[in-house]
Amino acid sequence: MARREADAIPLSRFGVLVAQLGSIVASAPQQPPDAILCFDLLSELVVAIEEEPKESIQQWQRKCEDALYSLLILGARLPVRRLASLAMGRVISKGDGISIYSRVSSLQGWLADGKRSEPLSCAVDQHADPGKIVKLGDFAGSDSIPGLLPGCTYQDFVRKDALQMLGNALEGCGGSGPSTAYSEAYRMIMRVGVSDKSFIVRMAAARCLKAFASIGGPGLGITELENSILYCLKALDDPVSSVRDAFAEALGGLLALAMNPEAQVKQQGNKGPAPVRMLEDGLQKHFILPFVRGKD
Repeated sequence: MARREADAIPLSRFGVLVAQLGSIVASAPQQPPDAILCFDLLSELVVAIEEEPKESIQQWQRKCEDALYSLLILGARLPVRRLASLAMGRVISKGDGISIYSRVSSLQGWLADGKRSEPLSCAVDQHADPGKIVKLGDFAGSDSIPGLLPGCTYQDFVRKDALQMLGNALEGCGGSGPSTAYSEAYRMIMRVGVSDKSFIVRMAAARCLKAFASIGGPGLGITELENSILYCLKALDDPVSSVRDAFAEALGGLLALAMNPEAQVKQQGNKGPAPVRMLEDGLQKHFILPFVRGKD
């Protein structure tokens, strides 16, 4: 009996909060979670994660993740989603980072479920799992980046959130991971995002292009870089000033990358790293002449 008492681990503040959150989501079918209660509880949970030792975090981590995941897909309001996503990122960062793969996979599969008809519940916003989970660089290695975009079939704010989540994932992963994942993400951005009818989605797509430039354009060749630059120039005629500003920032980053082969991520081919190329006369062709013509 004495040994059992010695081995018993007292319920920490973090464990109590996780249990309370689990009770709330378990009761959701009968009683929708109260937004204010959830906000207060999550605020305490975020603080408790910082104060809790790693061993205790790991003891309660799976239950915490399950409760946070359930809260996200229930369709919580934006402040609650953000806190839930922040807590998810912090608990994975401080506890066991391996679970990011299962959580990302679950969210992607859920977003891709065509039967989901409630747009609010699909808005697992840009702070969610793949987005700001403390820049876990290994995430790209799972080929999961393209899977962040199923949300683009939903309403405009959901499409915007999906692209923002993708941009955060790109920045977090850097240039590591297979080029096919980045190539597919780029294809989706250009096919779905840059010409979207909603200006907030176009802005998010522009920021994704800027993110690509900031990490060295993995998966992109000089042709893709030049096509992106040309589209950014075209987007400077967008009727919305904030969209023009976003594409102008992306234009500068992409042009600088295309002019600097040393900054480009070298892709692995069958015979080793593929050679990188510089965009010949890029500064004159894409940065000077278009603006001289515009002035005329």
